[in-house]
Amino acid sequence: MHASSRRKVKIVCTLGPSSNTQDKIESLIRSGLDTARLNFSHGTHEVHRNLFSSVRNAAQKIGKHVAILQDLQGPKLRLGKLGPEGVRLKAGDEVLLYPEGSDPKMSTTGRIAIPISAEIAETLSKDVRKGSRILFDDGKLSSEVKEAKPPEMVVTMTVGGKLTSNKGINLPGTPLSMPAHTDKDLRDLKLGLELGVDTVALSFVRSPRDILFIKELIRKNSNHQPLIVSKIEREEAVYAPEGILEVTDGIMIARGDMAVELGAQKVPMIQKMLIRMSNELGVPVITATQMLESMISSPTPTRAEASDVANAVFDGTDAVMLSAESASGEYPVETVQTMAKIILEAEGELQQYSVHANLTPISGSIVDSIEYSASKIASHVGATAIACVTHSGTAARTLAKYRPEIPIVAVMDNEAALRKLAFVWGVEGVLIPELVATDDIFGMVERVLLDNHRAAIDDFIVMTAGVPTLGRGTTNTIKVHQVKGRPARTAKPTS
Repeated sequence: MHASSRRKVKIVCTLGPSSNTQDKIESLIRSGLDTARLNFSHGTHEVHRNLFSSVRNAAQKIGKHVAILQDLQGPKLRLGKLGPEGVRLKAGDEVLLYPEGSDPKMSTTGRIAIPISAEIAETLSKDVRKGSRILFDDGKLSSEVKEAKPPEMVVTMTVGGKLTSNKGINLPGTPLSMPAHTDKDLRDLKLGLELGVDTVALSFVRSPRDILFIKELIRKNSNHQPLIVSKIEREEAVYAPEGILEVTDGIMIARGDMAVELGAQKVPMIQKMLIRMSNELGVPVITATQMLESMISSPTPTRAEASDVANAVFDGTDAVMLSAESASGEYPVETVQTMAKIILEAEGELQQYSVHANLTPISGSIVDSIEYSASKIASHVGATAIACVTHSGTAARTLAKYRPEIPIVAVMDNEAALRKLAFVWGVEGVLIPELVATDDIFGMVERVLLDNHRAAIDDFIVMTAGVPTLGRGTTNTIKVHQVKGRPARTAKPTS
């Protein structure tokens, strides 16, 4: 494949009933899936075990390093069971919200009693104040708090409609005191660590404490250390993201709940702000929610959806995500193919439309200075590739921060670490035998690029590595190299 046709923005696909077989997952990978998302808001542990196994088997068969992202549900704010017909409400109705599984304690005279999830009732009723807004079903219905006597609340409907079981609840403008994880999340995380997921996404993150708690929990209980991606959807996180970006390994812009919490009109600007801040710090960012929503039931996207994907590319996102489109839609493979085509088309016009900042290295950072210089040198000499020899992937992630036009190839001897680059902008990966300090690093890089068709005889390549120790965090060398050797079978081929 010619370098110019390689896609740089990665695709995250949620798996589900429409994509739960190895054959279907193979088709998704061939169409462009880079990271598979297992959504733990749905499905049993057995279902997720089977999906995990199918992804690993499909990726091995195709020869591509596919990451698996475990998305924890978080403290879902939901209604309880309302019966098969649901409840129809109108503006002015008074509604008593009480914990599911109990009998209402407050008076029901003139009020419509509706259960809410028992695990959240006590906290919500303590956090709200008179006049606080409570929204239902993605904001389709709204109300104001009239009275709260924990664990119950009385609200007055301001916008009515039909409510059905388990619809979501949002409290815009109300800081919530409940933790960002539940007992279910901890059980699910235990399974994820046992399986060996590459990344864990935390829902409803509000502060750095939420991330640090999970990182410490993982460190104490497992030798497996996945990356942590923070989902930005709550108001607290949107308006104070700096601390979160300092401690997280990546973020997901979860535009669904964000739109309900803050208003859909604010989401485009928030998206641009979060992507810019993440780009400046070299923190990978995934843009998510309803990107090609109409393709759940249609073989083609709307023009607005195509523009949405392209604009996320222009904004500087590392990855874009499909949810129901690939999990339960009628056209999962076609949706991935369509997204890949839109990305490639947008990337062909990046120089004209991209708003990505012209970043400079962090003062005092050797790896930042090395990779920044490598990106500039590669452009000046017309290199075919920039090859980063890296143990952890840090050098490749740092190089991606500068968005070079030249393809980035991470040369690594650890497949688990290599998979963690599957949602980082522009990074391709090749796996090599374990490096030792006596190896001819640059000779090995030349051979691996030839073997994997990333370079040809007489091409210039730019290489970065730690010389001579090969220790972690020791990137200190740039070499401009003209390929002279012949292919030698020293590395496992990848896609």
